[in-house]
Amino acid sequence: MQKIGVPKIGDIREDGRVYNGKNSCFKNGEYWATMEAFLKNRGDSWYEKRAVMDANVKARLLEKEASAKRAQEARAIRKERKEFDLLNPKRKKLTIEERSQRNKDIQRRYYLKKNEGKIKTRKETRRAKAIRDEAKRIERSNSSVERSKKKEEAELAKSLRPKRVLLTAEQRKENERQGKRNYKHVRRARINNCEVKATPKIVEEARKNAGDCCYYCGKKGKLTLDHFDPLSKGGAHCVSNFVFACFSCNSRKRDLDPFEFMESNLAISF
Repeated sequence: MQKIGVPKIGDIREDGRVYNGKNSCFKNGEYWATMEAFLKNRGDSWYEKRAVMDANVKARLLEKEASAKRAQEARAIRKERKEFDLLNPKRKKLTIEERSQRNKDIQRRYYLKKNEGKIKTRKETRRAKAIRDEAKRIERSNSSVERSKKKEEAELAKSLRPKRVLLTAEQRKENERQGKRNYKHVRRARINNCEVKATPKIVEEARKNAGDCCYYCGKKGKLTLDHFDPLSKGGAHCVSNFVFACFSCNSRKRDLDPFEFMESNLAISF
């Protein structure tokens, strides 16, 4: 709020009216409008623009004062140099190159003295950056060593891995046949909502462990997989329910109770 002197556009009076410029139609040639009329005429962001303008003007003034101060310091240095030259008349006269080098040295000393804090901070920043870079380099080297070690371990594990055995045509055919039979057993178990815990590999291992004697009649020969508790009566497709019998016993047992079939099979053998 401005009371003394010439008002500026945008100044607010005690009664809340805003100065909007000179106009001979009004008293004292000054046009004082309401805030709403002023903002409507000048725009809602007028005060913000004026604040930016005032800040720019202030910055220019500060820069002008700083340049004037620097010029004054330069004049003082030149004056001091002249006085020194007058007091030392027998001093050796310098060439243009020597004089320019001396001026550069003086400017450098003045700069170092003026920016001592900044230079110290810069040195500390560079030292911290060098420490970080060294730590990163060590970390990268360690990681590369670890990668090479892992690679060597993987190659060693690969070399120790058992080699794949090539199967003959008959072995491949037998494996396909066993896989199909196992698929049929699994399908029957799932249809009857029975438990499935066996794969073709588990069935093959159980076949090897069973030997070559029929579970029911004890005769030697080619054996087939049978479920002790039939799948149709809730038996599980797992190792604990596997028995291996000859084709004759397996076909006669079908889905009979295992104990009754064993008793009838024993009577037949007798």
